[in-house]
Amino acid sequence: MRPRTEHALIGRSGECRRLTELVGQARGGEGGALVLTGDPGIGKSELLEHAVRLAVGFRAIRAGGVPSEEDLTYGAVHRLVRTLAEGVPHLPPAARQALERVLGRRTPPPRERLRVAVATLGLLTRAAARRPLLVLLDDLQWVDAESRRVLGFVARRVGAERALVLAATDGDPAALMPGVPVLPLRGLDEGDCLRLIAERWPTPVAPGTPEVLVHAADGNPLALLELLRTLSPAQLGQPALLPDPLPLGPRLTAARLARFRRLPAGCRRLLVLLAAEPRLEPLALVHVTRRAGLDPAALAPAAEAGLVTLSATAVRFRHPDLGRVIYQGADLAERHWAHESLARAFAETGDERRTWHEAALAPGADDGLADELERQGAEARRLGEQARAAALLERSAWLSRDGERRARRLLGAADCDLRAGRPRRAARLLDRATPLAGPDLRGRLQYLQGVIALRQAAAPDAFDALLSAAGHLAGHDRPLAAKALVAAGEAGLYAGDAALPVRAGRRLPALLGDAPGPDRAEIRFAADFLLGVAGSFEGRLAEAVPRLRRLLDAADRMTDPQLLTWGAYGALFAADDARARALASRAVALARAAGDTATMAHAMQYQAYPECWLGGPAAATRTAAEGLRLARETGQLNCARTLMGTLMLAAGLTGDARACGRYADRVVDEASEHGLGLASSLGLWGLALLSLAEGDWARAAERLGQVTRPDVGHPGVAVEAVPTYVEAAVRAGRRERAERAAAAFDRWAGQIGRGWPVALAARCRALLDTGDPDRHYREALRLHRSGGRELERARTSLLYGEHLNRERRRGEARVQLRDAADVFRRHRAGPWLERARAELRAGGDGEPDPAATDAVLTSRQRQIARLVAEGATNKEVAARLSLSPRTVDHHLRHVFARLGITSRTDLVRHFATGNDTR
Repeated sequence: MRPRTEHALIGRSGECRRLTELVGQARGGEGGALVLTGDPGIGKSELLEHAVRLAVGFRAIRAGGVPSEEDLTYGAVHRLVRTLAEGVPHLPPAARQALERVLGRRTPPPRERLRVAVATLGLLTRAAARRPLLVLLDDLQWVDAESRRVLGFVARRVGAERALVLAATDGDPAALMPGVPVLPLRGLDEGDCLRLIAERWPTPVAPGTPEVLVHAADGNPLALLELLRTLSPAQLGQPALLPDPLPLGPRLTAARLARFRRLPAGCRRLLVLLAAEPRLEPLALVHVTRRAGLDPAALAPAAEAGLVTLSATAVRFRHPDLGRVIYQGADLAERHWAHESLARAFAETGDERRTWHEAALAPGADDGLADELERQGAEARRLGEQARAAALLERSAWLSRDGERRARRLLGAADCDLRAGRPRRAARLLDRATPLAGPDLRGRLQYLQGVIALRQAAAPDAFDALLSAAGHLAGHDRPLAAKALVAAGEAGLYAGDAALPVRAGRRLPALLGDAPGPDRAEIRFAADFLLGVAGSFEGRLAEAVPRLRRLLDAADRMTDPQLLTWGAYGALFAADDARARALASRAVALARAAGDTATMAHAMQYQAYPECWLGGPAAATRTAAEGLRLARETGQLNCARTLMGTLMLAAGLTGDARACGRYADRVVDEASEHGLGLASSLGLWGLALLSLAEGDWARAAERLGQVTRPDVGHPGVAVEAVPTYVEAAVRAGRRERAERAAAAFDRWAGQIGRGWPVALAARCRALLDTGDPDRHYREALRLHRSGGRELERARTSLLYGEHLNRERRRGEARVQLRDAADVFRRHRAGPWLERARAELRAGGDGEPDPAATDAVLTSRQRQIARLVAEGATNKEVAARLSLSPRTVDHHLRHVFARLGITSRTDLVRHFATGNDTR
């Protein structure tokens, strides 16, 4: 891969700065050396080429490694010396003779190693005196050992020359070139990977597809680009068609296998065994290898080459895809030998894994093996090992003679794959089960297909699939039919279409009928959720709110994480943030224990949102970020968009424009196009809060006008965002619209009757009352005490303080504004804090401003002061800034003197604020 500079170096600004510094220093006679390390395809070679472009006027010499010359003594030194051969005759006799031996392919004896190294250094020094040198040693792991010794000797001694030695390797730099500075290359972050796709791939790909590819590539640019080249246009155009697992590109496959193929034969055979059974622990590996007539010590070269990692409990491939390509590259005889060896060894120890390998050797259907694999799959599922359970059930299905049993086992495997976060694989299994499934299985099959659609496809499409599944299930499995209807309702909520959950809810009463006791409890729970939500949408709040509260009482007895997740969602419609967070947290814990990572991510949507208001935006960001990681890992594109919307809302609450903008295009634009009104509403709300904090009332009102329209975004968010809209609309001069919105919110809050809704309803009345708003502000602040939304209370205090300032009631205003400022400071809500400060200054209050005190400190003093304010000790600050503790202490004394403070506590008050410029 030798792409254009501007594309190849996406996400490598820090590394490029380091190379620029080194080239500049070498040009001035302060030479140096650096080893770039990282996985194949991570971008090491591109950075070496970038260094060549930076080194204008340098003589570039390439002496990198070549696999075919790994055992050729002094091979790399030969290429280097030959490039500079014109200088050899001018060296001292002993040095000249040593290099002439190298050039003549007469290998110098080991006792002359030092002489060769000194002679090579002398040759480079002489050449650098005439013109700066850039020595490039790519693929250092393939350079022969003698050359590495010589080149390492040179690299450690060019500090006084106009020479720069740059090496790159995916091996261990400490072993290959000890004593030379190392620059590890990490994978690109998500934003850089998406930019790479946008700039490098001319054909548009479907929304959601880039994120699947980015997750699979794990930040490796070559892996990402090879995926784009390998996949078909149809696959790139629809995420559901992407293979699972995604294929490894040809260049990375070759790079992964290059070292494997150079290992000794015994070691390669051991790795084939490990590829056939990746879960081998060390003791089992010893037994299996000895049973197969191999020496366990034969694995050592693979460990030294970095292909496997050994611990007290496991032997694993360093890259999971390496085992896959080794197994796929093995011929049929090698695979048969591996499975036979493993089956015999496990049979001797009574290890049930023998069944898996016996199944791999089976020539056709075998009901006995199929039954045993199904039993093991059920046990794996009980233990929360969903991926293993899926593999066992899938293998059991292929060994089943009876079509109905095969279909049932395929459905079980698909369900486990879905829980393990492999929805595309689950969809393939369901496709295979479809022609085999009878009436009893068809409803469950459609339910799983609907859930996959809910997580990956357009939400309205998922609604139709789940509604159809509920119809097939009604006569066979009522609780699952109820779940299908609730999932259909959730699809409608994702889409922001209030009519869809209402349609689904109307189907539920028929399921209750004469349902037996155990089934009735789950069906009643589902009915309360769906009918409560639907009732709130249809304006039947007097009926809906009690139903939702009954749902919350029943939720305490539920142990199904999916039902608990819906209970948390229902709590949000009942305006009970604390119960929503508690139920979602329980759902996450139960799903984690069951190995159900897909449900974990799903539940975290409804854990992160109330966390915004209860724990604050920072806590919500942590939860949403973890949920987003899981959603991507489990292929839940719709869930990922909702969590991005929550991250935007949290960023809007603190005024963090950069964090909010990171997801704006995918949440506000793509999510809306994909029928995801919930995600786009949350994102727009976050953007509107940014505008509001910055005083752009018109822009805030415009955005919130979209959010608060139930027919455009999400009905629940449309209600909750009304108080923010009222504030923006009043400030923007849209009073009539504000009055209509406030009246509707007041009716809703009256039905809720407690908590933050009634407090915010009072705040809306205060904003609209031109006669005596004080009583409404005071009522709002009184109600906020039990509301639980601290940032909303702070914003009420800010608005009241601004009003009091306009009324010239400075003392009363100061109390409200300081209270607001304390909350904004604690949550690092910079723009909101600045608004409170501006009002305090307008009222004659001189609250200290850390940004202003920065002006009296030097750059180094500001660095130290901020680190200390964040809690670092002098020793920790010294380590971070590469200073001595004594120097830090000296600077800190000057900071105290300049700021007029006497303690670290005082320093925290100055710098631990949201608008601390960094």
